Order: sequence, then structure tokens, then C-alpha cells
Amino acid sequence: MNKKIVIWGAGKIGRGFIADLFHDAGYTIVFIARNTSSVKRLNEQKQYTIYKQKTDGTREQTVVSGYTALHTSRKDDIISELEDCSIMALSVLPKDIDGFADDMISIIKQRTKAQMYKPLDIIVCANIVDPSEKLTAMVESKLTETEKAYVDQYIGFVDALISRTALDPSEDILKKDPLAVITNGYPDLPLDRAAFKGEIPQVQGVVLTDNMHALALRKLYTYNMIHALLAYLGYYKGYQSISESLKDEEIHQTTKGALEEVGKALAAAYGFTDMEEWNKSAFAVMSNPILEDPVERVGADPTRKLGRNDRLTGPALLCKKHGIWPYYITKAIAHGFLFSPASDANALMVKEYAQYYGIKEAARKYCGLDMEPEILQLIKRHYDRALRKESKEDERKVKAMKDAYHFGFMSEKTYKGCAQCTLDAMFKLTGKTDEMLFQSASGFSGGMAISGDGVCGGYSGGLMYMGSQVGRRYKEMLENGDKDAQYMSYTMAQALRERFLETYGSVICSDVHKQIFGKSFCLRTKAVRNEFEAVGAHSTKCTNVVGTASAYIAEILYDKGYLKTV
Repeated sequence: MNKKIVIWGAGKIGRGFIADLFHDAGYTIVFIARNTSSVKRLNEQKQYTIYKQKTDGTREQTVVSGYTALHTSRKDDIISELEDCSIMALSVLPKDIDGFADDMISIIKQRTKAQMYKPLDIIVCANIVDPSEKLTAMVESKLTETEKAYVDQYIGFVDALISRTALDPSEDILKKDPLAVITNGYPDLPLDRAAFKGEIPQVQGVVLTDNMHALALRKLYTYNMIHALLAYLGYYKGYQSISESLKDEEIHQTTKGALEEVGKALAAAYGFTDMEEWNKSAFAVMSNPILEDPVERVGADPTRKLGRNDRLTGPALLCKKHGIWPYYITKAIAHGFLFSPASDANALMVKEYAQYYGIKEAARKYCGLDMEPEILQLIKRHYDRALRKESKEDERKVKAMKDAYHFGFMSEKTYKGCAQCTLDAMFKLTGKTDEMLFQSASGFSGGMAISGDGVCGGYSGGLMYMGSQVGRRYKEMLENGDKDAQYMSYTMAQALRERFLETYGSVICSDVHKQIFGKSFCLRTKAVRNEFEAVGAHSTKCTNVVGTASAYIAEILYDKGYLKTV
């Protein structure tokens, strides 16, 4: 069989990455494209240049030639090209996978009918997680059992991890070569080893992996996440390009903070031990001079980029699952709802929805957030601050809140008992314990006496801790009333109450349960407690309530000047 690859999609990644690797390895290239003018230009021009821009400012050039190009309508010619070809690459936008699936169904039906018993592996290059799973489901939904069996034996849908950035060159370069592509020259193309049905191509740059899902998530949740972050915050500040955004001190700090948050979550979820180095490489990529990429192009399609499993909300949810407060990631999400280039109807729709229905309702709709009131409140926090044009928050306070959140989450996950675990978080944050205070909170958990009809333990534990630091003292009360301390305690208690009401709509345990579980629990029987555990009470639910309460307590104490150990 000839060394040939059919590349379905002649866009910048198809031309500037897949064709580059396989051309260097001696493969004949056949491009398939839907755009008639692209097909015509490829065939007329007969070659094009790839510019590989290095971080040090130097540039390498590669010329790709000897290819042919076919329009997607030429079905018979495409099938003929695939007869002596064992490898294909799909390089399209996620929204175009559906169209390819329809074409692939026709190809599979014809190959099955012709008894073409030889493998065809399709490298799926789409900037979403597990695209081959989506593609396989769409294809097989319209096949007979015989055709499904053929796919199972001969057609491989191989996920790829695309980390090379490819952009349109300057006008001067395009005048000389309208097909030219400028890239960052990233050399590696990780592929899912287990998905191949035929011989794996021996191509420099192809890296086989047995852990594609985790690697794809890591790339989406780091590289793509900060790309979107730089676009949305950069647009808000009036910058034109990604590189401009990264030079802004506040955006730079937000980028670092977001990478640190998701890095910890990815390490906890998938065991990555090299996240620090990985995040440094992500920074290096973003600092590449190639990224004079317009923020309006990078931020386009916010309905997809804000989605529950995509590059912004996905990392925030992963952080929530592992006890990391996604402060900086939610800042990027909030600014996604303020992204509104006049030429982008999709972005204008998202912004207007948030303005009309409110940011929380917009985040429910576009981020797919429902029983995640803590993340919704964080998004609202950043959105409101942006509307008010407030400067960035004190980083020491943010750190205190993030630490308190993590301590509260982990304590509730490990020990259970929301009021006491909230106290434990504050003890860890300040380095000071109060054993009598801790013991006195024993009956406060589960809405007081585990009955659900009293206040949340995160709330009651918070009131107890703040009162122990600021409240009215017994001896002073007998002597002079100690009213100043009493009313300061009221003020701080009211602040915590307001934060709970904003986040959960109530301070009552059963009401908080409805926000995070969809139902309330009275935990006085073992059967209900077992059900409570089964739905994640002490893995992702009450853990987040205690973490959030602890963060709010830390903020109130910090703002009032009572939190010194940070």
C-alpha cells in the first residue's frame, strides 16, 4: 500500500500541521475540502509555505508540494483515493463533525458493499475532548448491523491532541503565498495507540499514548483555557491581540492563578506529576510572538467555549470536585459574558441574555450550571466587579479565601460534621485552635441535631468562630455591657448571612440541600444517611458548602482587620 494520507479539511491545522508531518515523512497528500475556491487554489498553486515561528523570534520555513485536492462532492474520486490508503486525518471545526459523519457513512456503506477488507484509520483532529466517541456514535447510528461490524473490525477513529497553533500570516506574506500558514512549530502529535485498526504510521512527531482522555483534558483545560481567558479579559480591557493581553499585569496574574488552580485539580484527578513544568510551557506558548492573534478571533463562539465541558467551565468544575476554589477561572468565565464584538452575533446574544435575565441565569444556560450555586456566585462576583470597573482584589485576601476553602472542603470530606469542620478550617488557616469551641459545635451539624430544619453547619460554625474572635465577652458584659464588640459581631454575622443568601438563597440546611442536591435530607436515620452519602454529600456537595463558608468567613475577618495570619 502506498504511503498516502487523505486529509479531510484543508484549513490551517490540516495544511500547517498534519500535512507538514506526513509530507516530511514522504507521504503523498490528498486534501479534501468543502470550499470550492480552496480546492481550486490548492490545485493551481501546487505548493505552499509553512512558517514556524520560534519563541526567540526566529522563523523556519517548510514548503509542502506534490499534493492533490478534491472537493467533498467528488464521492467516487474520494473513495478511489482511499482504496490504496490506510490513513486519513479529519481536521475540521467541532461544528463540522456532523457533516463529515454523513460523508463517512456513505464511504463505509460502499466499502462494506465492495468487501474492502482492509483497515482505514481516521485521525480525528478536533478541539474538543473525545471527538472520536462523538463521531463514532453519529456514524453508527445510521449503519446496519453488518456495517457496524465492518467498522468495528476495519475502521479506526483515532483521537489526536493538537497543540500546534496555526494562524493566518501577515498581508505581505499572503500576497506572495495565499495558502501560507504561520505556526508555533510545536512538533508532537499524540495519538491514541489503542484506537488503531491497521499499521501505525511511522512519522516523526507522532507520539503514541494510552492515556489520551487525560492528556486531551489537560490540553483543553490549560492551553485552550488560558487562550480564552486572554481573549475575554483582553477584550474587556480594550486590547487587540493575545500578546497584548498577556503583557497586562492583572491579566498576567489571572492567567498564572487560573493555571495554578487547574494544575492542582488535574494532578488530583489524573495523577499528573509535571503540572508545574507543563504550565510553564503553556506560558511560553502564549508568549510566542505568533500570538498577535486578535482577541476577537480567539474569543469567538462563546456559546461553545463557555459550555459545561469546555475550556472554562470544565476546569472550574474539576477544581470544585477536588477542593480548589476556582477564583481566577471563574473570573475568565464572567468576562466571557462581557465579550461583544459588533461583528459577532453569537457573542452579542450571550451578552444580551446576561443583561436581560441576569448573570446567574445566563451561566445556568450557557455554562450548563445548575446545582453548582458556589460557582454561580463566584461568576456573579467577578461579573459585578467588572461592571463596576473595580480594580483587582487584594491578592492576600484571595489567597486567604482560597486556603480557607481548601481546608474546609478537605476537613468535611475527611471528618464530616459541617460546623466543626468549618471551625477546623479556620484553625488551620490561622494556626490557632480552640478545643472547647470545637467541642461545643458537636450538635450543630446537619441543620442542628442532623434534623435539617436548623441553620447550615457551615453558617453556624462561621458565626461561632467569628464570635470567638470579635464577640462580646462575659466579664466585660458584666462590667460595661461590651456593646461595641457585640455590635461588631452582629455586623460580621450579617455579612455571612448575606453571602449565604446570595449563594444559596437561605441559611437553613434543608434549603441549602435543595440547591445542591435538588432535595433535602433529614439525617436522623441510617437509611437516609446512606442515601445522602451515595449522592456525594461528602465528596462534592457539603464539602463545597463548608469550603465556601470558610472562604466567606476568611473574607469577612480579613476585611474587618481580624485576620492577620495569611
